[in-house]
Amino acid sequence: MNLTLLQVLNFVTALVKAGILGCDLYEIRILAALSADLKVGAAAWELRNMSWKRIISIVRLLCTTLAIISLESAAAFARTNYAVVVAATSYPNLPPKSSLVGPNNDAALIRDYLTKNSPVPFAPENITLLADNMEGGSTPTHAAIQQTFAKLARKVVEGDFVYLHFSGHGSQQPEMKVGNETDGLDEIFLPADTGQWKNRAAGVPNALVDDEIGASLDALRNAGAFVWFVIDACNSGTATRAAPVGEDTVTERKLDPADLGIPAAEMTTAGVATARGMDNLRESAIDAAAVPTGATAIKKGGLVSFYAAQTIETTPEMPLPKGAASAQKFGLFTFTIFSKLAENPNMTYRQLGAAILQQYGADGRSRPTPLFEGDLDARVFGMEKLDTVMQWPIEMKENSASIQAGILHRLAPGTKLAILPSPASELSETLGYMEVRSAKNLSSQVAPIAFDGKSALKLAEVPAGAYLRLSELAVDFKLKVSRPAALPGLEYEVRLVNSALDRLVGNTDKRFNVALVEPAQEADIRLAILRESEVARDNAPASDRPALFFLPTSGELSISDNSRPPLVVIDAAAPDKLSKGLEDNLVKIFRATSLSRLAAASDYRPEEVSVEFQIKREADGRLEPLDGAAVPVVNPGDQVHILAKNNSSKLVDINILYVGSDYSITHISAQRLVSGAKIEEALLAFSDSSFGMERMIAVLTEAPALSEIEDLKFLEQGGVPPVTRSAGSTPGFSQMLSDIGMAPATRSAMKLGTKDATKGGVLIFPVETIPRRN
Repeated sequence: MNLTLLQVLNFVTALVKAGILGCDLYEIRILAALSADLKVGAAAWELRNMSWKRIISIVRLLCTTLAIISLESAAAFARTNYAVVVAATSYPNLPPKSSLVGPNNDAALIRDYLTKNSPVPFAPENITLLADNMEGGSTPTHAAIQQTFAKLARKVVEGDFVYLHFSGHGSQQPEMKVGNETDGLDEIFLPADTGQWKNRAAGVPNALVDDEIGASLDALRNAGAFVWFVIDACNSGTATRAAPVGEDTVTERKLDPADLGIPAAEMTTAGVATARGMDNLRESAIDAAAVPTGATAIKKGGLVSFYAAQTIETTPEMPLPKGAASAQKFGLFTFTIFSKLAENPNMTYRQLGAAILQQYGADGRSRPTPLFEGDLDARVFGMEKLDTVMQWPIEMKENSASIQAGILHRLAPGTKLAILPSPASELSETLGYMEVRSAKNLSSQVAPIAFDGKSALKLAEVPAGAYLRLSELAVDFKLKVSRPAALPGLEYEVRLVNSALDRLVGNTDKRFNVALVEPAQEADIRLAILRESEVARDNAPASDRPALFFLPTSGELSISDNSRPPLVVIDAAAPDKLSKGLEDNLVKIFRATSLSRLAAASDYRPEEVSVEFQIKREADGRLEPLDGAAVPVVNPGDQVHILAKNNSSKLVDINILYVGSDYSITHISAQRLVSGAKIEEALLAFSDSSFGMERMIAVLTEAPALSEIEDLKFLEQGGVPPVTRSAGSTPGFSQMLSDIGMAPATRSAMKLGTKDATKGGVLIFPVETIPRRN
């Protein structure tokens, strides 16, 4: 018999309810608390080869021993976890282009995670699925959503937890209650029965208005439940699509007001969208405590809200994970949330938000910029803090082996895992290794291999109760670059650029690792040939000279707030100049992008080395923390300060770099921190020479004794023209940093847990620089 603690708790609970076992239900929950306090964890405490009689005997003994623990402490583990997942894919009353694919995949992923991988238990009967064509689901109409919320509000009690997730289209409409919105627009989520707009009084039929969602959240919180609300939809967008992205695969989750039948004149008179989330939901996150409705006051539950995008941005659904042959369409936001949770469930909401933004940066996405608000310092799902390790029990079946972890846990095919006798074993006790042969989102097939001096074990030689622990982190540094699309009148320039690309990629001495793909295929950087007059601002002087633009993966071109994408002017009479400019730009983009990707290979914990950036505002001199879960707006004259402390017993080198929107890398500082040492100093001031999404980066590397300081100045580089702001040999993290500078092969790997491998991490803090407005 092979049972998890959770299975034992559920079984014993049933025995107590039936009167067979004489201990309190609260005491059973205490067992979970005990496992957490002992840092064993419900998922890691395995009871093997044990009879039910023996299990009951042990539980009886524990119940007696733990009876002295207060019911208040036990109540935290007596809560019920609920989830409502709304996935709108089909809109029969709207234009055919409104149909989506990803929301149902989002719903399936969420359900699988909550029932199989979540650090806290979600019983299947407590998960409501409002999604068409899914087992156990029902159509996500406006009425069904409202009825589900109302029913849940009557069911929850103080201390319960509710996860709410909305995947589908969003949009905006002129406000139905005049004066209710700062910009005159209501943000709306579109259920399956959404209809065409009628008038200002009626609005879009069956649309779920932000006011309604806010009221539903309040009802749940007034009952005492903690609510985590996630919306993977968007409402607007201001950037222009200048390069094809494969419209059949990448879809933006928003409908224009015109698609809903709203006249342009009505939207114009309503107002202009501002950069924010749903106003009324945001107010709900910080409102006052509820007024008691009975003799006993109920503590109002907390609220955390995750928005996929600001209202001036769009958010996509696309095949994920990137590059996988069997990838399905998911909402980018949803997939990223659960991949970060799978990698490390022991996070606060603030840390989860920071991890999402870091992943967007690693993927070369400057937009969208998600919003995270509410009780962000609470732990995700309200769980206790545990020592989490990337390891899983091996499940044997006939002649195969598998684990309940997959792509979302960073287990791509080829990943190496150490075979350990038990979950508490040290890596020095490694019996052998297995390799991931195939991986789904939440599961993997594995097989023994010969690796790191150990021969391949036979499956029969793997002991019962063995675990697999992640042994090697790999980062894919290859940069996918899409060729420019053919355009009428620019055929010669397109041929010229493609010829230069072929020569550069074929050069064995190149300083970057690039894979060329066709214009509409998945890419990290999209090339587009445009005339300057096509992208100039209104009334701005412009010529008709063609230029090669380097655009993000979204293919969008934005010139707002004086930001401008990198470009190379094409001179047909000087093809060598084009080749040189193209090569220089790709080297710079490759290096800056690779540095961002390295954030995924961090094996430092926040308690080991703490790093905090602060913004000092020129206007009033105040210092405000640079929150990794938010993207602050900064202006010329504002300064960046750093607070860093080495809380570990090791020597740690810290390098501070600044990556500009033009892909410039400025090396600010390299210092060594002994145990307990601090850094508190000013780093840089923002200039007025470039604007856009930029990043402060702290690179941490564990330093061997008597070694020289790890100095990453070799990564420094000027920006892609026009030039703007300039503000080791040991295997492990240092080698990966060296790989970035030397243009590595497709992947660079760092072995974990070995004494001769340097540890390290990359912390990314995004900022958006805009001109100062008087």
